[in-house]
Parts: sequence; C-alpha cells; structure tokens
Amino acid sequence: MNRREFFPFLAAPLVGALPTISMAARTDDKVIVIGSGVMGASIAYHLAKRGADVTLLEKDAPASGTTRNSFAWINANNKTPFSYYALNYEGILGWRRLQLEIGPSLQIQWGGGIAWCGLDQKRIDNLNYTTAVHQPWGYPIENITHDDLLKLVPGVVTGDFGAGWHSTIDGTLDPVAATLALVEAGVKAGVKLVKANVSNLNFKNEKATGVTTDRGDFPADHIVIAAGNDCTRLGAQAEIPVPLRTSKGILAHSKPMPPLVNHVLMPSGADIKQNPDGRIVTGSNFGDTGSLVPTPELGAKLLEYVTKVLPSTRGIELDYMTLGYRVMPRDEYPIMGRGRKYKNVHVAAMHSGMTSAPAIGQLLSIEVLDGVETTQLQEFRPLRFYS
Repeated sequence: MNRREFFPFLAAPLVGALPTISMAARTDDKVIVIGSGVMGASIAYHLAKRGADVTLLEKDAPASGTTRNSFAWINANNKTPFSYYALNYEGILGWRRLQLEIGPSLQIQWGGGIAWCGLDQKRIDNLNYTTAVHQPWGYPIENITHDDLLKLVPGVVTGDFGAGWHSTIDGTLDPVAATLALVEAGVKAGVKLVKANVSNLNFKNEKATGVTTDRGDFPADHIVIAAGNDCTRLGAQAEIPVPLRTSKGILAHSKPMPPLVNHVLMPSGADIKQNPDGRIVTGSNFGDTGSLVPTPELGAKLLEYVTKVLPSTRGIELDYMTLGYRVMPRDEYPIMGRGRKYKNVHVAAMHSGMTSAPAIGQLLSIEVLDGVETTQLQEFRPLRFYS
C-alpha cells in the first residue's frame, strides 16, 4: 500500500473491538499525537493498545518527512553512555515484539551489521573501541578478521583490511513500509488518523486543552509532539525547549534487484543495505552531508562504489535520490517527556528514532496515561535545556 492510497483506506470502516487493556489505563483520556513518522506512529499505537482515545494528526501523509529519508539501521552499537545504549537496545527488542504483535505486514531484516576499515590507525582504533565498550554491556558484537568477513559476505571486495566487527543483533527495514504497518495497526486498535496541519497548541489555566489546525480545533487531555524538526516550533508554544541543529543526509536508492545483501554493510566511506523490495540503499557513513546536492551524478557515484565492494551488484541502476533532515538535538541525545509548565504536554525528538521508536512508544504511553516518569527516559528530559 503506498502513501497516496493510505488516507482513503483509513476512511473505510474497520471491524474489530479494541484490545483488552490493563486496569491502569483510562479509556476516557483523549490524546493527540502530532506527527505520523515512525516515532508518532509508535506512540499512537502504544497509547491505543493501552486504551486511550488517540487522534494522530499528520499534515501530509504518514512517513512523508524525516522517516521517509532514513537509512533505517536498527542498532545499539556506537551508542554511549550506557543509558543511551540501553534505550536503543530496548528499541531493538521492541521491534521483535512488534513483529509478533503486528504480524507479517511489518517486515524487518535481521541480518546483523558488519563494519570494516583499511589500514588507517584512527579508524582501526574506533572500530576496536566500539567492541571494547559494548561487549561488556552484553551487546552481541565481535571483532572479525578478513577471512571472517569473506565467509559472512561471499564475494565482497574489501581492499586493504585493518579491522572489522560483526554485530549479530542489528536489523534494517524499509522506513516507509514499516511506519505504514505501525499506523495501520494503530488504526485497528482505535487510532483516528486525520490529515491536518497544527498551527497552535491551546491552553487554559496551566493546562493544554487541545490544538488548532487547518481542519478546526481538536480537544485533548494530553498532547504528544512527535513532529520531527517541527518539534522546536510546537514545543516553544508549550514553553518546552527543543534545540535542534541541522544534519542532512543523502541516500541513493537503486531500482529493484534480486536478493543480494542481507546485512547492513559499513565499509569505510559508505553504508550499504538492501530493502525487502529489492532496492539497494547507500550513502556516506552517517555524517552530515553539508552542502552536497542529491543529483543523479552523485547517485551514480555512490552506486559505483557499491559495485566495487559488491561486484554482484554490477548493472545496478539509480531509481531516485533522497535528502533528509535528521531530527538532531543540539547535544545529540533524545529530548523526551513533559515540560516544566504544562504537565500534559510531552515531546519526543531524537536521532536514532528509527531504532528506539518501539521503546519510546511504550515508555511515553506509560508516562502520559499513568502520570509517572520512567527511569529509562530520566536522563533525556527537556528540563536540561531550561536556563
């Protein structure tokens, strides 16, 4: 199902009762979730599973913003300190749980991640540091030799090999397809998806009462802002600081090919994976692409590098390019939870949202409906940005 078909599909009646909920959930609580990227979709789904009356507001279409342009590597390596690692690890386990709950419409490839580098000592040290930090935390990651790599990825061309690691728990998914599966599951649980652009949050007596949109006003007992880079504007209305910095990422997407790559591959200078639809997706190693423009020429160059690493992809053709603006907090750590003034307004803004979305959805549903603050999010409150 593509995004253009999604809103008409949701207009059709849905059969089936709401799921059984715990006694702690208050079914009369009206919750508005702003934004239907992977983060908003997960939060809305988990709130509805708890029995809340959820309205998911989206100005365009599900997964049409930051989510659409994500590389979508599910992992917890290179994540420090331990609290941030643990949140991402819980996200990985959450995706496993969601596959059981939602079923085959949620496709995830659990092939693991493999990184390697040449003879540059700084890169070698960085790779070895990753395993040295994360193995004691219980992460299934191990150093590998050149021979190990050739066994894992037959036919790969590595060039000079200095060091490498293999993380067996990592996965990847098509971010749009996965988000649509989450939204559809949320709708089946009672979520109302409405196409509306939120202009203002409304308040009365130190409490948010709802939102104003181009489709009119929507009342609410709670509001969750999961609007990607628009979290800054909307958060400011509730006096919640959400300082973000610009971080752009360019990806090349090939035309569909036969199944060739099951792992997320990270040689020096590139990230490579293959989505379930057969498209090879690649970009430079997760850094800000700065002033680069997603031209066909750049796409051809990125795919040419793929064929050098994986000769089996010869004949690969560029389908399209994407330019994404990551939701990157100023200090690069999540901004999660309620603000200081309006206790019924929560924000959810972070990079690595693709990995942690299941965990965030579960934790924020507890915080919103039960009025508690979970330990997992304690270090990531917006309160750290108040002057």
